[in-house]
Amino acid sequence: MPSKMRDTINKKYDTDEVYIVLMPDNVLCIYPESEFEKMIDGLAEKYGTSPASLAQLDREICSNADNSKIDGSGRIVIPQEMKEAAEIDQEVLVLGSRDRIELWNPERWKYYKKDHFADVMKSYKQS
Repeated sequence: MPSKMRDTINKKYDTDEVYIVLMPDNVLCIYPESEFEKMIDGLAEKYGTSPASLAQLDREICSNADNSKIDGSGRIVIPQEMKEAAEIDQEVLVLGSRDRIELWNPERWKYYKKDHFADVMKSYKQS
């Protein structure tokens, strides 16, 4: 993990514990614990707190999450099955986002950006 991102997690959240989440689009997201909890709470509010809705949330997000500690060299342990699902092998693209860090296969990112960036900018200009 880049030192600037690690320092931000340490200073802003006062932790070296993170959650690694394999999102439904097979992107790995790294959340400080408090942001992971906010994300889960926000999804629960959005989709409902019925037992069926919470079970679906657990199956789709929580079951694809694992916690890790950032070591002194800025490394985290990512489970092999998560790396395989995200198609991350030797190279990884590390992207900062508002409340998380995203880990991408560089080739997948190139195609994703090509397909989605224009849509994002169009939405931004319309608002």
